[in-house]
Amino acid sequence: MSRLGRAGSVRTWLSLALFVGIVALTDYLLLDYLVSHGLEEKFQSISIGTFQLSIPIIGLTFVGVLIVAMAAWLNISGTMPITALREMSQLETTRMLRAAGLALFFFTAALFTPYIMGSSGFWVQVSSLSRSIPQLAGSLQGFYSAIQPVMALDAIAKLAISQNLAAGALVLVSGLISHYQRRIRRTK
Repeated sequence: MSRLGRAGSVRTWLSLALFVGIVALTDYLLLDYLVSHGLEEKFQSISIGTFQLSIPIIGLTFVGVLIVAMAAWLNISGTMPITALREMSQLETTRMLRAAGLALFFFTAALFTPYIMGSSGFWVQVSSLSRSIPQLAGSLQGFYSAIQPVMALDAIAKLAISQNLAAGALVLVSGLISHYQRRIRRTK
């Protein structure tokens, strides 16, 4: 393997580790917050011979999100030429950072939105907004009525929805970025 190929490979692995690390930290902070605020941790026991292994169910969703994050980043970075850091143009670096920023933004928004919309502080602000702008009162009341069944779900169902929305956002954003990058390459 040439020196340039190794540098590109190292850069790919470092960018993957950094991206997945940020996703892992964000997801871990949410899970830690939920557990500290009453989400019951359940464990599944697995017997391998005489060895007993206890796996937290929440940990499986965490691992699933990390697998999706790895696949999403490899999809994004696979469409962008990654060369040695010294030879990477400023435009390529900007594109990589923009792609990572977009993917992380939509991941975080999808991960936390169900909890933000279920908080009393959010609805206090919505109520204040409907008093300030009476034309929005009907629409906001309809929105509240539509979202009320989701807010009434138990904590584990909200976690499943949140994790799936966040993973779906990563897949969707990585697919869109990949498609956009391929179009740019074809026009060159």
